[in-house]
Amino acid sequence: MDLTEKTLSSQQIFDGRLLKVYRDQVGLANGDTSVREFVHHPGGAAVVALDGEGNVYLERQFRYPYRKVVTEIPAGKLEPGEDPADAIRRELSEEIGAEAGRWDALGYIMPSVGYTDEMLYLYLARDLTFGDRHLDSDEFLEPFKLPFAEALARAADGRLSDGKTVAALFRAERLMREEQNG
Repeated sequence: MDLTEKTLSSQQIFDGRLLKVYRDQVGLANGDTSVREFVHHPGGAAVVALDGEGNVYLERQFRYPYRKVVTEIPAGKLEPGEDPADAIRRELSEEIGAEAGRWDALGYIMPSVGYTDEMLYLYLARDLTFGDRHLDSDEFLEPFKLPFAEALARAADGRLSDGKTVAALFRAERLMREEQNG
């Protein structure tokens, strides 16, 4: 069965600084029509930054939609036309003041397929060197480090609940285990 839905018409109903909202009329697999509303997001990149002592760098940041401080890995949105690898190098430098000598791509995730087209590209950064942080003027966060095994345990038991952080930690752990096992 072909599950593809065909866009019959598209109407932008909100145009914000970050997000755009669309209401589309679609043709369904059975020939009927329906409405799909979705949020267009420019995408983002996130990084598991691992130092030579086996610590991962996390940050605490107030996340307005949830009205609470969330612990997560460094991340940021893509600028128009920006390569995700360039974006995450910029974000790592801005948020924790680090550069990495080694980068591994961990693929991407689609954080909420029911209402947004956002794609988040995940990376593992190693061989870190540190300099000064330079946050955006409206960005307030508190970076800290944690042993990688402890961060992984927190992701597994729910103490870390940010989706990109959980996914990236487990993908990084798998890659490092595969490297060890040759």
